[in-house]
Amino acid sequence: MSVKYCQCTLKKGDIEDVVWIPEKYAKEGKWLKIAEENGWQVIKTGTPMSEDYVFGHERDFKDQRKASDI
Repeated sequence: MSVKYCQCTLKKGDIEDVVWIPEKYAKEGKWLKIAEENGWQVIKTGTPMSEDYVFGHERDFKDQRKASDI
């Protein structure tokens, strides 16, 4: 069975970051420990996507400029 991931906005102090995390952790208001750092709170969650989709498109941002700059 494939894991589903959600794109989420996390906040720690004044820092906000957008990351993909497994769906089971993607609950608004939940506090997380990421890479040995406590204190990240899930602020916003997106639509769950399949693991294949997420990892298959993780570098799409590198081609965004070619697609958008006309």
